[in-house]
Amino acid sequence: MKRANEILNKVKSNPFFKSVHKYSCFNKLLTSLPPRFQNAIAFFYIKNGTLFGGLSHPGYKMELNYNKDLIKSLLSQIATYDKACKNVFEEVNDVKFFISKFHKQREFKIDLNTIPFYQELSTGNFEIKVKNEKLKEIFLKIKEDIEKNRV
Repeated sequence: MKRANEILNKVKSNPFFKSVHKYSCFNKLLTSLPPRFQNAIAFFYIKNGTLFGGLSHPGYKMELNYNKDLIKSLLSQIATYDKACKNVFEEVNDVKFFISKFHKQREFKIDLNTIPFYQELSTGNFEIKVKNEKLKEIFLKIKEDIEKNRV
């Protein structure tokens, strides 16, 4: 029985799925970037020898334009360590970034009711068979709290 990574490597080596291999190289580039840049970049693509990066927010554009040299050096390092990505990144001469409107918006869900409200299922009818007085007091307190929540 084949493992999932063997199947994926077979698919990536197939010429029909050349774009899958390209996107796996883009993913390697994205994961090698610092976390703040990973959140900023929505996607990559290569066109006419230029690596384009779609940004999720306009605030990141100036910072990433300032750090183009970092990305170019990462491209060369990935190409030396991963021979499969060498063919993808060897044609890249320039790096450009733009603000993309085609990215997934992160949905921030604010839950105002953080305390769970539920009906108490226990009746509080149990025997306390403990000889230690401190533990007996704790169990009595639990029994009283259950009876209060029952209402």
